[in-house]
Amino acid sequence: MFKDKELVHTRQITCRAFRLENGFLQIEATVTDEKGQEVPFRSRPPVRVGEFMHHMSLSLTIDNDYVVQDVKADTLAAPWALCGGTDAAYRRLIGLRIGAGFSQKVKELLGGTQGCTHVTELVMQAANTYMQASWPDRIARQMLIDPDPRRWPEKNTLAFVDKCHAWRQDGDTLLREYPELASPKKQA
Repeated sequence: MFKDKELVHTRQITCRAFRLENGFLQIEATVTDEKGQEVPFRSRPPVRVGEFMHHMSLSLTIDNDYVVQDVKADTLAAPWALCGGTDAAYRRLIGLRIGAGFSQKVKELLGGTQGCTHVTELVMQAANTYMQASWPDRIARQMLIDPDPRRWPEKNTLAFVDKCHAWRQDGDTLLREYPELASPKKQA
């Protein structure tokens, strides 16, 4: 381990979820890459210490059925003038449903030269933030219908079961929180 170290780069990704008057969630995501060392270029001035190499934002409005209703991408700082040229392309996400196949569809619509690598990464971060922000509401809706999760009509509410170490079917977390879903061996 080095005793002395020099900061050369700081990447910050921030995602915030806001509830709108209509009940939809708006996810505002930003990414910044701040340089801790000068970045030289051959055809343009360098990016200096403390300046942003990248500063992009993305806003997704998503309804209660996981469907993207509105999108706005904005390139605030980038190394090349062309970088913001794909901002409008992110409106292609309107109508897309977050769930199985979402990542693949995003790649199809915005992968390669169709989008910006950094903004496309924000799409996935925003989708994850939506799932986290909407989860309490989804659980509450299902609990009003039936306290037993086996009878919940919205099956994807607990789609994380067996997708995470803590939420594995034979684990203590599931046994404590949703004993109805725990493996029969664990219930015994």
